[in-house]
Amino acid sequence: MTLSRNTMLAFSKGQGDAGQLQQGWNLLAEDVSLPVAVLSRSALQNNLSWMKNYAQHTGVRLAPHGKTSMAPELFAMQLEAGSWAMSLATAPQVVAAAQSGVKRILMANQLVGKRNMQLIAEQIRSGLEFFCFVDSSENVEALNAFFSAQDLQLNLLLEIGVPQGRCGVRSVTQANALCEQISALPALNLRGIAFYEGVIHGPDAPERIRQFVGSIRDLALSWREQERFATGEIILTGAGSAWYDLVAEQMDPTNLPQDMAVVIRPGCYLIHDTGIYQDAQAEVKARSRMACDIKGDLISSLQVWAYVQSIPEPGMAVIGLGKRDAAFDAGLPTPVLHYHPGDASPSSVPSHWQLTRIMDQHAMLQIDPKDKLTVGDILCFSTSHPCLTMDKWRYLGIVDDDHCVRQLIETCF
Repeated sequence: MTLSRNTMLAFSKGQGDAGQLQQGWNLLAEDVSLPVAVLSRSALQNNLSWMKNYAQHTGVRLAPHGKTSMAPELFAMQLEAGSWAMSLATAPQVVAAAQSGVKRILMANQLVGKRNMQLIAEQIRSGLEFFCFVDSSENVEALNAFFSAQDLQLNLLLEIGVPQGRCGVRSVTQANALCEQISALPALNLRGIAFYEGVIHGPDAPERIRQFVGSIRDLALSWREQERFATGEIILTGAGSAWYDLVAEQMDPTNLPQDMAVVIRPGCYLIHDTGIYQDAQAEVKARSRMACDIKGDLISSLQVWAYVQSIPEPGMAVIGLGKRDAAFDAGLPTPVLHYHPGDASPSSVPSHWQLTRIMDQHAMLQIDPKDKLTVGDILCFSTSHPCLTMDKWRYLGIVDDDHCVRQLIETCF
């Protein structure tokens, strides 16, 4: 049986009466089935503005990693706010973004496999400006064979990694050999160098990241002087959501030749959180004078609202929110607002309220037996690691500051 979009919408969690969406769904009036995940429009606009200003201040370009949200409406917001491109992780993700109107995409991954290559070839033929990472001789040969047969050119970014990290060649010797191999093949254009510094950990991570990024900058300048890159702007791209300040610092794009562009790929800044990325952003501000020069800061835009389902014993409330609804890999959701139906507005929760366990559809909230909490009350939670909350929702609401859903966005996970 095939379901229409309207039927899918009606059956999806976190929905209200579709006929009333234009007037808005008020979360406090219980116009929406809970649990529901929503994004604050004002927080989204704040985060767009902050990162745009940071990019302009440092001279980097933005290619936000779309894997975080996989929401075309959010891609459009990021591009309208000045992002140079979008980054994605897989061929189907690239197709979803391209079909929604994204014109330039970095696939921050290797393009492996015939069907994946075919998906990308179709998008290139349709006008997509596309770049992907490469780090092996076998992949280079496979890409050249496929795209030569398709009579297409493929833009490559040679990925450099670190021992015990993720993808990427592990030495300059390997990088030089792969560079020479690519240069000799007709369907492939080496357009730059890619890396991901987020796999470097430990107490000395900042200094090791500085050294790693600096070595890539020096290698790129050397290759430019040797004319190893294909015709066109030379792309140097790295930076997730935790260390983008060090990438900007070490690449120092304002002092690079004009034909070299530094592109950072933070994925979580638009959604942000009150967990690991809040902590990471605090460290960015502690390290970077440039980040401190930008007015304001990133703020969490993602909220998950849920009912108090049961209070079966003193000191414990069971919440109608679980692993199917919110990320739990980097800390459990944090209660931030409490609303008792009929009250004028939500109030901040007591500091001792915290989730202690989470199951598929339930979470256990530790409270004081004397706290005023009732079955049917509504709690709002913030989260840690937005990627793994976003992928649990086919539709999310965009809310105004009065907790009213004014727009629905669809995800493409």
